[in-house]
Amino acid sequence: MIPLIQMPFVTSHLPYTPGRVGMFARSMHQHHHMRRRQDQNENDITQRPMATWKSYARIILAHVSLIVLSVVYVGFGAFLFYQLEQPNEVEVRARNIERFNIHKRQMIDHLWEMRSSGIGQHVVEDMAVKYVDNVTRILFEAFDTHCIGAKHLRPGGEDEDYNWTYMTALFFTTTLLTTIGYGNLTPVTGRGKFLCILYALFGVPLILITVADIGKFLSENIVQLYTWYRKLREKCSKQKYSVISNKDDKNKEGDLNLDHLENYISIPIFLIVAILLSYITFGAVVLSMWEGWDFFSGFYFSFITMTTVGFGDIVPLKREYYILDLCYIIIGLSITTMCIDLVGIQYIRKMHYFGRAIKDARFALVNVGGKMVHVPDLMRYASVLQQKYGQKKTHDTIIVKGAYAPKDLSKIRFIDFGALASMESWQSLWSILTGRTQEVHV
Repeated sequence: MIPLIQMPFVTSHLPYTPGRVGMFARSMHQHHHMRRRQDQNENDITQRPMATWKSYARIILAHVSLIVLSVVYVGFGAFLFYQLEQPNEVEVRARNIERFNIHKRQMIDHLWEMRSSGIGQHVVEDMAVKYVDNVTRILFEAFDTHCIGAKHLRPGGEDEDYNWTYMTALFFTTTLLTTIGYGNLTPVTGRGKFLCILYALFGVPLILITVADIGKFLSENIVQLYTWYRKLREKCSKQKYSVISNKDDKNKEGDLNLDHLENYISIPIFLIVAILLSYITFGAVVLSMWEGWDFFSGFYFSFITMTTVGFGDIVPLKREYYILDLCYIIIGLSITTMCIDLVGIQYIRKMHYFGRAIKDARFALVNVGGKMVHVPDLMRYASVLQQKYGQKKTHDTIIVKGAYAPKDLSKIRFIDFGALASMESWQSLWSILTGRTQEVHV
C-alpha cells in the first residue's frame, strides 16, 4: 500500500487520463484564469474610451452649475430683501404722507380762519411763516426715510410704484454682489442691514468667481479666434510670424519651471482696449435710447459700471429694462475681466522676467584687463580704490628739489586690475587695506 504522502509524486509521473483529478485541476486552472482577467479589466482604465459628448458634458457641467448657482443665489436674495424691506416702505410712506396732508389742511384752515376774523396782516404772515417752516421740516424728515419722494406728495401719489419691488430687489442684489453698489436703493431696516452683511459675505466671492470664470472662457475664445486669424493671414500673405513661447529653462536657484506650460499668442493691446471700448460704446448707445440720456451720459455710466466704481449719480430708472441692464452689466464685467486677464498675462510675465534679469545681474561678468570679474566685486573694488586714492592730500607728497616722489610709491604695483579681477582678489584687497607688500597669487 502506497502512503498518502507519496500520491502526488506518483500521480505526477503517470500519463494524464481525464478523470476526477484531471477535471478538478482543469476547472481550477480556468477559474484562476478568469479571475486574473477580471482583475486586469478592473485595473485597466483605458479599456473603454469615454464618449465625446460625455467628456464635453463633464467640462461644461461645472461652469453651467456655477452660473446656475449664482442665478439662484441672486434670485433668492432678492426675494428675501423684498419681503423684509417692502412692508417697512409701505408703512413709512403711508405715515409720512398722512402727516404731510394733515399739516397742510391745518395750515390752510387756520390761516383762512385768521383772515376771516379780521386779524392783522402781519399776524397772519407770521403764522404762515411758522407753518411753512413746519412743512419744510416734515418734508426733510420724510425724504430722509428713502421711502418717499416729491412725486408721492402730489395728488394721486399714493398709487406710485414702491421702491422695493422684486425687480428692483433683483437689481439691488446684483449690483451688491458685483461690488458696484450704486446706492440708489439700500436697506433701511435693522434686519435688512444684517441680511445685507451676511448675504454679501458669501455672495460676493461667488459672483466674482462666476464673473472671472466667464471672463476666462471669453479670453480663451479670443485667443483661439486671434490664432485662427493669424494662421489665415499667414496663409494669405505667406509670411512667417513668430509665436511667443512661455517655456523657459529652470533658473539657477530652481525657483520656477515653465516647461509644462503651452505656447501662447500675444494679443495686441490695442485690440483688447478696442474690444472694451466698443462694448462700452454699444452700451452707451442702447442706454441712451431707452433711458433718454445723451450719448456722453450713457458712456459715462457704462465706464463707471464696467470699472465697478458705481458712483450712483446716474442710474437706470426704466424698470421694464432692468433685466436687459443686468445682462449688459454681467457681460460687461466679464469682458472687463477678460481684458485684464489678457493684458495681465503679458505684462506680469514681462515684469517677472525683468525682475529675474535684475536678480541674476550679480552673476554677470565684466572683462577688466583681460580678466572676467563679477559686477558686485568690481563695484566693491572701485569703491575701495575711490576711498583710498580718489582724493589728493597735501601731506601725501614730499617736495624734493628736482624730483616728485609720491609717498605711497611702494603701493602702486598693487593697483593691478588683473589681480583685482581674479577669483582670489580678496588677498590684494587685504594688502591694500593693511599696507603689506605681499604678492597676489592669481
